[in-house]
Amino acid sequence: MNDVRKIVSSRFIQPEKLSDLRTKQEIELMNGRPWTRQLPPPPVLPPYGPLEKISGRLEAFSYESFREYFDVKAYRTSTLPTISDGQRAGAAAAAIAAGSPGVGAVIMAESDSANSSAEYIQGVINGKPFRGWVGVTRVQVGDVVEMAVEWQHDHYEVYAMVLPEERIISMCPECDMGHIAHAKWRIKNMLILTTVMMSFFIGSLLLKNLFGNDIYIDFWGRYLGPSVFMLAGALGITGLIAYFAYKSSASTRCKLAEEIFKLIGLENISKVNLKKITKQKENLQKEKGEWYDPSDQTRPPRPSRKFGHLFEHWFYY
Repeated sequence: MNDVRKIVSSRFIQPEKLSDLRTKQEIELMNGRPWTRQLPPPPVLPPYGPLEKISGRLEAFSYESFREYFDVKAYRTSTLPTISDGQRAGAAAAAIAAGSPGVGAVIMAESDSANSSAEYIQGVINGKPFRGWVGVTRVQVGDVVEMAVEWQHDHYEVYAMVLPEERIISMCPECDMGHIAHAKWRIKNMLILTTVMMSFFIGSLLLKNLFGNDIYIDFWGRYLGPSVFMLAGALGITGLIAYFAYKSSASTRCKLAEEIFKLIGLENISKVNLKKITKQKENLQKEKGEWYDPSDQTRPPRPSRKFGHLFEHWFYY
């Protein structure tokens, strides 16, 4: 019954956006109206000191699902500039005025899309309280778990929770790759984006050649130069995007992920990609006939790379 409850709450009900709740709380208090709901604090990113691994049986446990911000700029050590809502609105208006309403919509949606679904967990282990932000969990009182934590004055701040018997880990959102794995992922996305840009460019040239006033039989003889110039420009733009995105992530999300990977005993931590490991585990389950659809509410939930469950931030390791 607990498993079914977890599936429904974590997968089929859209978590509330925590920033909206905090704004609502401020408005209610400013207007002198009562606010009785206690909201969780923001994630502590990065930890103030080195993490440690603790293990034991859960003496108390509870969770709430929210949408919270875990991207690079949530880290105190981030070097990325902060963009205000006013600046974002101005950039969106400029894009729309320039004839790119789609780009404007993306800019305005950026702050919302950067929020990840996560669980704020609280409980007691080994007689000491813990709390923190992780991905989907599937635990209850009495379960034996391991956690990557930092002791903060009066509680353990949790950054990952592990079910060692099943080799399942619930991670602080967006911390799922070492820095080399993340670099490879950025390069892959760079090449995909470049391919998309070139496809649109070549497609427009083909349409111009077919339906324009002048039809050129030797298409590449006419357009090879502009195509090479466009390719160089596209690679330059996407390369810069990939480089700066990697640089900001390597010192924040990847650094925290690698510290957790080391604690749980993984090798070659800089190359670890939990999403890839989870996909490989699912393929192995399918070969053995042990796999079942993650939407099956009659079976215990577990990590999956299936579309629709990619952003739950729990994985096989």
